[in-house]
Amino acid sequence: MHRRFFLSLSAAAPAFWSARSLLAQPVAGPRAALVIGVDKAGNLPVLRAAASGARLVAAWLGGEGFDVKLFVDEGRPVRSADLYDAVSAAVARGNLAQLVIYFAGHGFVNSYAEYWMLSLAPDNPNEAVSLRESIELARLSAIPNVVFISDACRSRADSLSAELVRGSMIFPSTRTPPTSSSEVDQFLATLIGNASFEAPVAQSAGEYAGIYTSAFLAAFRNPDPSMVRDVNGIHVVTNAKLKGYLTQQVPRLAERASIHTTQHPDTRIESGESSYIGRAASAAPPTVPASGPGAVPGGSTASLVDVAGVRLNQIGLATVTVDRGRVSDASISSSARASGFDSAREALVLARGLPAQLASPCGFAITGQRLEAVVGGPRIRAEFANGAGAVPSALVQIDLQNNRAGSVALRFADGTGTVLGALQGFIGNVLVDAGGVNSVSYVPSRANPLFSEYAHNEARIAELHAMVATAARFGAFRIEGSRETRNRAASQMADRIRILKGIDPTLGIYAAYAYSDAGLLNQVRSVMGYMRGDLGVDLFDVALLAGTLAGRLPGDPNGAVPFVPMLAQGWSLLRVRDVKLPDAVLSAQDHLRPGLWTTLAREGMRMVEGALREGKLR
Repeated sequence: MHRRFFLSLSAAAPAFWSARSLLAQPVAGPRAALVIGVDKAGNLPVLRAAASGARLVAAWLGGEGFDVKLFVDEGRPVRSADLYDAVSAAVARGNLAQLVIYFAGHGFVNSYAEYWMLSLAPDNPNEAVSLRESIELARLSAIPNVVFISDACRSRADSLSAELVRGSMIFPSTRTPPTSSSEVDQFLATLIGNASFEAPVAQSAGEYAGIYTSAFLAAFRNPDPSMVRDVNGIHVVTNAKLKGYLTQQVPRLAERASIHTTQHPDTRIESGESSYIGRAASAAPPTVPASGPGAVPGGSTASLVDVAGVRLNQIGLATVTVDRGRVSDASISSSARASGFDSAREALVLARGLPAQLASPCGFAITGQRLEAVVGGPRIRAEFANGAGAVPSALVQIDLQNNRAGSVALRFADGTGTVLGALQGFIGNVLVDAGGVNSVSYVPSRANPLFSEYAHNEARIAELHAMVATAARFGAFRIEGSRETRNRAASQMADRIRILKGIDPTLGIYAAYAYSDAGLLNQVRSVMGYMRGDLGVDLFDVALLAGTLAGRLPGDPNGAVPFVPMLAQGWSLLRVRDVKLPDAVLSAQDHLRPGLWTTLAREGMRMVEGALREGKLR
């Protein structure tokens, strides 16, 4: 959250929550909730909706039979250790059917990992909640359904001066994984890079509630009849039905607050059709009419998740189900243009020609930057030449000295750079823009037996890669739905790209991240097996997600290539996956720049180049 707008809510809200508190617990098995509201985080702007919104949510959850722990910064700071203790105690009970964790306050995204700012952040980099890592551990909690609800911004870290914040994990780790993983549902107030807005509650001049929190609670107070389901004789609003409601209502509430306000929520449901948090108080039509710029009659404005879902489905990757009764073709096309999704995809398709200029069996073609230096390990030789055209470019020839793969640091003319795996028989196609490295793809070199197959399928591979890479760049390449639905989508994706990922290994990397994010570990391991057979080596990102790097010492001769994650989001998983890196290399994380693929500032490049020159890393 970071701005305030006036929004009229029902004056009957307090009566609704107090009446609900008289009801008995609605499900078999105890349920617990951790409710957090932080109005003041460090020197960041003071919010007026976080603590009050948390109190409203805590009262509602208490009325639904939850054992509620409330943490608000009224009189004392909210500390990460207190949150960990509360979650650890909940997990240790061993009998919970559901655990809900709600947060309202400042949030940010750094390298596609999300953090909730607590009272002492950002000055204390540990006083934040690392959401991605906490979700990873929540899957191992043995609680059937864990629900995260976040009414917070997902802005870039540099907009809050929070680049060094790493946060804390609020779930305990476990040495003995449960027989089945928990289903984790995520209700996030806004898409990556957006702000979550707040608005005052009409019935009390001193009370404020975030737009997202208001919409969330209204879903149970006045649900559309189509949202209500009978579960064991109780009329409830299921988690799955909440998604469509929030997708429509949050933008409408934001538009009512201000014509300049846009807010699209981000919801991921794994728990199936019967899981729910609360009962339906009534079954009335929504109280907020569709209005404002971009509203679709009978539907709503398409979000980036909708755009990516429809576009991916058009090329045979049905990873997300989009309600086409809610969003029209015109809305999809409009959002794809306005967001830059279509232009980003087209730029990737057009950037595929440069690798053909390299006769080397291994190397890189860079578009968008010239090179200042190329550094490899002691068994790697590299030569590069910058292009003379109007568009900055460079070609790099790599001699791996009879090795299958190795790590290479590419430092660009502006001092930034990246670390990539050099793969025998492949040319890495690297596209750089003002935000950093936004795309990497590998194409077979002319010496590779796969080259003729690649040449025959070049246009199809380029289109598939461009669509997947663009969806990933916008944080929308994902697999959603119940476990059965996710497994079915994963199987379809595997069939679609299994052959092609041998031709372009980055398709396998993208698939592994999508599988991991959906909690499908077996599919991640399957990707690693296929890629190891194709390449004769493990790629760092896939091995990281598969869990095979845990506890290994840096410099392991059987380790993965390169020696750091290639996709930026991999850095946020090193700690929770117990991956060891030399201190100097790990410190390079503090110098990550925004970008889908790892992009380091000059100081970060100095660190990784020094580690490579020492010859201790593969």
